[in-house]
Amino acid sequence: MKFGLMTQIQMPRPWGPEPELHAYRNAVAQAEAADAAGFSHYWITEQHFFLEIGHSACPDMLLSAISQRTSRIRLGFSVVLMTVNNPFAIAERVATLDVLSNGRVDFGMGRGSTPYMVDAFGVDRATERARAAEATEAVMQMFAEDRFTGYKGAHFDLPPRHVLPRPIQQPHPPLWVAASNLSSYERAGRQGVGVIGVTRNSIAETREAIRSYRAAIRSTDPKDFVGAYPNEQVAGFALAFCHEDDRIGRDVACAAARWYNGDNQAELNPVRFASAGGVEAVVGKFRSRSNEQLIEDGMAIGGNPDTVSRSVEKWAEAGLDQMIFVLQAGRNTHDQIMRSIELIGDKVIPRFASSAAAAE
Repeated sequence: MKFGLMTQIQMPRPWGPEPELHAYRNAVAQAEAADAAGFSHYWITEQHFFLEIGHSACPDMLLSAISQRTSRIRLGFSVVLMTVNNPFAIAERVATLDVLSNGRVDFGMGRGSTPYMVDAFGVDRATERARAAEATEAVMQMFAEDRFTGYKGAHFDLPPRHVLPRPIQQPHPPLWVAASNLSSYERAGRQGVGVIGVTRNSIAETREAIRSYRAAIRSTDPKDFVGAYPNEQVAGFALAFCHEDDRIGRDVACAAARWYNGDNQAELNPVRFASAGGVEAVVGKFRSRSNEQLIEDGMAIGGNPDTVSRSVEKWAEAGLDQMIFVLQAGRNTHDQIMRSIELIGDKVIPRFASSAAAAE
């Protein structure tokens, strides 16, 4: 089991002075702490226009800053929006970060979780899947060819060019896609890419989707994969919190999970969960469960290191390869997050460092 940390720079109101300055500085400090604590990945989402919910519009820039303050942790896009970015810019930014980090990039791709984000860029929702597929195909071609020979499709007409710099990881960094819906797992398997799910779906709900992913990636002809090689990995991100006091850890994690999943006053919640059945469907799923039920179902991970480890073990048994903790969420403070990172590094991650340690 690998462990990741994810942020989208949440900033619940009310705000103090210079809130984004502090939020970004805190994100860099948290990434440094995760690197020291033994986390394998640090993930940042690309978010646009989501006041309070996600202020991470330029993940490549933040990850570039983090690359200069860390040495081991891998730096993940979770995800780059293939619908709103030009393929040339995507290839250049991913490769630049790979060079700056000495080959530590993981490249996650997505279409955007809601029309509210992509519409502002002039993207037609009816054609976004085809547009994202073309962008992905073009970027993969840019990574594969020393001199890009050009690409012409329904949505992109890209001339031949030298696409620079070249990534350290050849022919390209590991590929991932986001899967907010369980039906996306099997599609990711057919594409030969890693999948990043969300624990808004319980362990019981997700187990079969993981099996479908494994079956798909192992039965698909490699020539049909998106990239040059398969990346058979399943990751899932969970709202989490670790504390010496088990009750405090559980309560803080569940409060963050409820806030993150729409139980708040953020004005854009009605459009944020459009593809998940609407905000009331998501909020209701969390309101209908007690804190104990959320922990039991794996929809929030919180408690002392023992409780957190048991929750991780359940997800591992369901087939997860990487547990991604979202600690910077809701009203969790920077000091709380830093202490949680330290506890996870000291007391949780070592238990899963080997099969023998995990069994014990």
